[in-house]
Amino acid sequence: MATLSATQPYIPTRSARARYLENVYFQDGVVLTCVLTALLYLILATSLDAAGYVENISLLVPVTLGALALGMLMSFSRFDGFFALSHSMFTGLAWILYLMSGQVTTEEIAPFISNGIPEVQATAYFVLLRWLNWIDAAINNVASNDNYIFVFEMCFLLWWLTYLGVWSILRYGYTWRAIIPAGIVLLVNTYYAPEPILGFLVVFCLVAMLLFVRTNLAEQQLRWREQRIHFSPDVTFDFLRNGLAYSVVVVALAWIIPGLGRSMEVRTVLDPINQQWEETSQRMNRLYQGLNRQTRPTASSFGRTLSLGGARNVGDGLIFQVSAPRGRYWRAVVYDTYTGRQWLSTDEEEQNFDENETIATAAWQLREPLTQTVTLLAPSSGMIFAAPDIVSVNLPIAAGLRPLPETTDVGEPAFEVTTARSRQGLEANDSYTVVSAQTMITERALKEASTEYPEAIRQQYLQLPDNFSQRVAADAVAVTADRATTYDKVRAIETYLRQFTYNDDIAAPPPDRDPVEYFLYDIKEGYCDYYATSMVVMLRSLGIPSRTVSGYAEGRYDEESRLYYITERDAHTWVEVYFPSYGWIEFEPTAGETQLNRPSGADASESSISPESLDPGASSAFPEDPFLEDQMSQFPGAPLPEDETFTLEDAAELTTDNWWFWVLVTPIVLGAGLWFIRRSQVSGPDGFDPEHPPIFYERLQRWAARLGLSGPASHTPYEQAQHLSRALPEGRAPITNITEHYVRYRFSRRPLPVAIAATPVPPAPMTETISESSNGTLTQEWQLLEPLLWKSWLRKFAGMRPRSKDSRFALTKGEKPKDFIPTDDESARE
Repeated sequence: MATLSATQPYIPTRSARARYLENVYFQDGVVLTCVLTALLYLILATSLDAAGYVENISLLVPVTLGALALGMLMSFSRFDGFFALSHSMFTGLAWILYLMSGQVTTEEIAPFISNGIPEVQATAYFVLLRWLNWIDAAINNVASNDNYIFVFEMCFLLWWLTYLGVWSILRYGYTWRAIIPAGIVLLVNTYYAPEPILGFLVVFCLVAMLLFVRTNLAEQQLRWREQRIHFSPDVTFDFLRNGLAYSVVVVALAWIIPGLGRSMEVRTVLDPINQQWEETSQRMNRLYQGLNRQTRPTASSFGRTLSLGGARNVGDGLIFQVSAPRGRYWRAVVYDTYTGRQWLSTDEEEQNFDENETIATAAWQLREPLTQTVTLLAPSSGMIFAAPDIVSVNLPIAAGLRPLPETTDVGEPAFEVTTARSRQGLEANDSYTVVSAQTMITERALKEASTEYPEAIRQQYLQLPDNFSQRVAADAVAVTADRATTYDKVRAIETYLRQFTYNDDIAAPPPDRDPVEYFLYDIKEGYCDYYATSMVVMLRSLGIPSRTVSGYAEGRYDEESRLYYITERDAHTWVEVYFPSYGWIEFEPTAGETQLNRPSGADASESSISPESLDPGASSAFPEDPFLEDQMSQFPGAPLPEDETFTLEDAAELTTDNWWFWVLVTPIVLGAGLWFIRRSQVSGPDGFDPEHPPIFYERLQRWAARLGLSGPASHTPYEQAQHLSRALPEGRAPITNITEHYVRYRFSRRPLPVAIAATPVPPAPMTETISESSNGTLTQEWQLLEPLLWKSWLRKFAGMRPRSKDSRFALTKGEKPKDFIPTDDESARE
């Protein structure tokens, strides 16, 4: 057996576990921290799998397991950050491609194999080809229903979230930076998932809270051991209790804060963001047409663009109900410009209107006022739905206006509303009332209408793409060859298009194929967007001003309640044609919708228009009914008698007052709570004299840890202060003074009186000169030091320098190693 020479020094060996633990930030509870981190990201992966976007996305779990394994191995290894991140990029990409290669079927790569290409190489070519097709669709702004790319992107996102999260927690101790991105992804997934996955979010919050508790406790345990403070192993339960209390506060705030969205001022600030988000959502829907979508009702999916894409995903959920004497269309957005693949709404002006403020509409002939009360039955983005043309709304609105080459009844310039949004927010069960000038036109009037179109109308509504199909233009001429009047030509094209088969489930047109030709000559079937687009471009090629309009069809009318019920499936696009003196008149080319049949106007008995109906002051309400009160109590969407009506204005005023009360009170309560906490930390309650030295020294230690400047556990308080002062030379004096008071308080044989502990003391021989402030209190010293610490932290945070655990254990110049045995004098000094 080998013997140890007397001349050789004894070097203690370290276990393999100790060597690996040196590279991770947390020294306590490492196993539990790893388990909680793994659970956190597995919950995220499982929630994405259970969301049901595509049929098979189960490979997210093995992707997450691979990222967890690699992240933990790299965190415990001695590799630096650059190598670990670059290695994880290539490893993750290889792992994802390997897993996804199992999703490629033999039939899909059969063309490659038939050309003599090996199977592995054929799989790679197939993946590359699908990527190129998707990129081409994104560049050309066309729809794509390739779910393979979506799955790949989700895997790559989850890999990086998991790997960076594990690396941040174990190597640098950044728990917040790991959990917040994962939590955001889970929140977005919970909101948009086709299947309900709220349970995953609840479990995620619980695991995240436990992870915060465990990592924070590990920080505290290290500090307690350095300061030789005894603590019970059961302290974990106390941390959990405090974490639960904090969760209750967060849930309470979650109930209060969403109500701020009802404030008109808040809505005004958020409106541009909401509109940008809707446009982004529409673009994402075009790029991922093949995904399953949530069937949750949504009151508005209308934006400033309308693309001709693939299958239309709609459900049967109720959107809103309308109380009105009659109804046909509930308009949302008007589109005027066609690019060849999508429609654009190019409003020239947006103007705010107060509640019940009259809009300067044109004095069109054969119009009748129509009052309609809309009650929302689903969440809303604030879009106003109403019969055209909107004259006034009993809500403050922001309306997109377009000038008209006509005047009002009093000779002023006229405008039309192309889209309108509520400025105070709308939620489910909210109601609003709109007055519209609805057309009551007859066939005779339309046949006799002039064809002298104003120049502004011609320039805006005869626009066609530069590469417009000559084949479509020729067909438009052929269909209307034997028709004399403009109305007859419009009806001829309308009838021609209604012969095509209606189908919601169609594939998107290829990138190199004109959508109208694709609809008319290739598949010969489609839904309302294709019908309306085809009709408008054919009419424009004949010199007839026309446009597409989106909103909702009339829905289902209930005779008993006298209400129109509108569902998601009633979302619709139709055509409006301009007739001088009469304005924009609706036409219905879609085969799946009821055809518009207007009175012929041959004699007065066939027309529903009477002189009284043209009077703007005439009432458009229902006839009085002795049983109205009983009926209205059964159908809350209908108007109540005047003496029992609780108007929307009253509800809005009451709600606004309540929420403004919370807006004012909440900051005051939070500020008072923060002040009380700070007062208890610094001054304590009345009649209680705090021990200043340990309080301020503990704060100093926390700041040192936050700045990554904590010294080794073997350092004395003086050495700790010297280490911090070298990094923060401008704070040397207050740091030394606070440390000196703490040493005297902690290690002196006789405890310092409170009056003495709060005043400067003579410096020790090894310390720097203590500052002599005017009052000389530790509180003043801390007030001088705290701004310097904040500035240093902001500089560190702006530079994004990682907090290194090695800084706590690095040996500075003149520092003794951990196994150094001090002399008696040095032991006495420490």
